[in-house]
Amino acid sequence: MFFQDKVHENQNGPSLNETANWAKAPIVELEVTKGRTIPCRLVKVPIAQLRLNPNNPRIARRLPSSDETEIEDWLWQEEGTKRLYNEVRYSGGLSEKPIVDSTLTVIEGNRRIVCLRKLDSQAKNDELQDYSADAFEMTQCLMLPPETDPKDVDLLVARVHVSGKKEWAPLSQAEQIFDMVNKHNMPRSEVASALSLSSQRIEVMFEAFRATLEYGDHYHDHEGKWMHKFSYFYELFRRPTLRTWAKDGKNFAQFMELISGEKPKLSIGSHVRDLGAIITDKKAYGLLLSDGFERAFEVLKAKQSKIDRYTKTLEEASEALLELTRDPEKLARDRRRTRVLGDIKQRVDYILSKYSGPKRPSK
Repeated sequence: MFFQDKVHENQNGPSLNETANWAKAPIVELEVTKGRTIPCRLVKVPIAQLRLNPNNPRIARRLPSSDETEIEDWLWQEEGTKRLYNEVRYSGGLSEKPIVDSTLTVIEGNRRIVCLRKLDSQAKNDELQDYSADAFEMTQCLMLPPETDPKDVDLLVARVHVSGKKEWAPLSQAEQIFDMVNKHNMPRSEVASALSLSSQRIEVMFEAFRATLEYGDHYHDHEGKWMHKFSYFYELFRRPTLRTWAKDGKNFAQFMELISGEKPKLSIGSHVRDLGAIITDKKAYGLLLSDGFERAFEVLKAKQSKIDRYTKTLEEASEALLELTRDPEKLARDRRRTRVLGDIKQRVDYILSKYSGPKRPSK
């Protein structure tokens, strides 16, 4: 973590064209793993020279263009960016320094740079009465050395946005995890350890993102809407029964079909939570395939209602028997009750004889 009040030297920062000055900038050590750090230079950079990162998980695979203006517009529309803009405007700058590589591509802090650009434009157009025209022209950044291992870069980003205090949406988190495993050949157990997350969570997010990519191959669209199906696959793989069911290729293909099209049979991700119960009921599953989730769920609700009705009847019978145990003489005053109680005993004995559950230990 960087604290602004701890650095006092080189406050004006170096010129971009004077790399010799960069070498004189203060060093801030960023922890990567135990015993290994990255020596970053604290440099002051004109925001006009910074480049947004087209490989940022918020953007990659969603925005086909790497055009700087399109990326900026995309990030500006992201949920939370305008709130971040208000925070930067109030404080007059950034409290956390963006991380950039040696080419001035923003590795961490793309939305912060978008906010600064917006503020810089407004300040130059006299739209910010409390700030001078050059108030947001420059910003301090932590510059990574040219030889930084890409694996270490991804670890730094993941710690902030996957397991850190500025968490991305689950989709972006899963993409970062997927890339760490695929791009850097990191075992999933190592990713889990590096991010202080459970191996199960890493496994679920990895498999869900891989399945989302497979879905995109089969049901691709140019607007990138297929990426939003990640929530369906996340619900699918986080449930052991459904995860086992989906290992069958035919079942997985069927699932992809159920969530695709203009009017998908499973229209929201939360529907997947009830899929386990639906696939075990032949009638409900058939209705899911033909008519969709609502009709299938009606069958489950009707069955549950019947079960609840039986349960209520048994509870009422139990209460009646409890009352008889408190006053057994009631049986002597009414022979019919005795006969009914005998019938109940026979039927209960029969049901229990058919019940194959665990037997109570003998005392």
